[in-house]
Amino acid sequence: MNSAPTTLFVLLLSAALSGAFSGAGVALARPEHNGASPQLHSQSSALDENGTGESTASPDDTAASAPTLVPGSALFASQITLEQAVREALTNNKELQVKRLAVKTVEAERLKAHLWSSSNPELEVDAVSDLLTANTGEGTLQLGLSQEIELGGQRGHRTSIADAHIELARLELAVAEETLRRNVRAVFYSVLLAQQRLSFVDHVDSLASALRDTAAVRVTGGFLPKSELTFLDLDRASSRTSVHRTRAALAEAQTQLMWLIGGTTDSALEAVGEVPYEVLSLSEDSIVALAVAHRPELQESRLRQRLTSAELGLAYGERIPNLRLGAYYSRQRSVFGSNNFIGFGSGGHGLKDTDHLFGIKFSVPLPLIDKRRSEIARSRSQVEVNTAAQQSAESQIRNEARSAVRVLKFSEMSVALLQGVLPESDSLFQSLQNAYAQGRLTVADYLPQKDRLLGTRLNLLDAYSAYVLAQKECERAVGIDWNRIRHGGD
Repeated sequence: MNSAPTTLFVLLLSAALSGAFSGAGVALARPEHNGASPQLHSQSSALDENGTGESTASPDDTAASAPTLVPGSALFASQITLEQAVREALTNNKELQVKRLAVKTVEAERLKAHLWSSSNPELEVDAVSDLLTANTGEGTLQLGLSQEIELGGQRGHRTSIADAHIELARLELAVAEETLRRNVRAVFYSVLLAQQRLSFVDHVDSLASALRDTAAVRVTGGFLPKSELTFLDLDRASSRTSVHRTRAALAEAQTQLMWLIGGTTDSALEAVGEVPYEVLSLSEDSIVALAVAHRPELQESRLRQRLTSAELGLAYGERIPNLRLGAYYSRQRSVFGSNNFIGFGSGGHGLKDTDHLFGIKFSVPLPLIDKRRSEIARSRSQVEVNTAAQQSAESQIRNEARSAVRVLKFSEMSVALLQGVLPESDSLFQSLQNAYAQGRLTVADYLPQKDRLLGTRLNLLDAYSAYVLAQKECERAVGIDWNRIRHGGD
């Protein structure tokens, strides 16, 4: 083998491999603030005018162009942080706006329930006169004012019912807000991880292109068989396919994020931040206790139990007859004697006497028919149903919390394991690329090992994705956000 071409091949291939892989390594070792390493952006200016990343240089220029990396990042309309995404979602979500209005409506209903009486006072006027008959001036005028008084404590029960409805509406709003926050966080991290993956697969594609272009120089010079170039063409096609799939996944995640925050889907957002990773220190029993205390399903069940108890109390209270108490005034005018012989008509008037009377009166209905019997029976049955449902829900919530914690622990172990072997994988890849550059490995031996070692980083990204989903499920199972879970519910 000619030593000069061999030396040139080693230099070209070493430059291509080390340059391409170094950029990819920085991108995924630790998520940067904008989801890609600074090297990615500094090297983006080295793209060709078409932005394809394919080598258009002559064989003589390959040594200079081989290390050129192709970030291939999507064009983003604007950047957004997790806090901004959550704030925009809570502000723009139409469903939340409807629920907020529903809370105000229920709060207004409490004003009616809090009234001191369910009925207004009654004014009675009774006037009797002989104006159309004898017209002697005799007559009676009675004025009465009465009010129905509730004796069964209905007002307190109605207020309790209204308060329970208000708390249920507020709980429904809080659950909807927390669910939206949880979904936005999960989709935001999906966008962030998709950006990381795209940066990495872009670099892997650049590596495949660099290998192919460098090997083409050797094939042209007759130092490599053309079959090796075919292997590298297949490898580059595979890497390009991975880039396209990752771009599609990123676009889908960006669309979901834009929809959640209430924006338009014709522009893309770049997620800015890092994927949080922290080993949960709380025990499984502590997480279960938090779930029992904070799960909205149990809170709703307790509120409905209160509501049913208040309805039962109201039904019992309405069995007690209401008392109607009133005061009245009566004026009676009488005429004695007459100048009229017949005794009627408009001819004469006798002596007049007027009496003024004051008094009180009350009335109470006789409870011969119990109209509340069916309501009481229904409320009693509903109390038993609510109790059984609450016990069943608590048992299910305990199981869900334990399952979520265990899945989270396994995802934490997966991330920690891959983070631990990543430096060794990088070192092995460096040795592998040196061995291939020095001609100690054929392309058939090199490519499978290269894919396996580079796959460590992809597996780490997959582990992060599984960790994010496990974290989301843990939040749902416990009923509070991750920060409160970490601090024991405080």
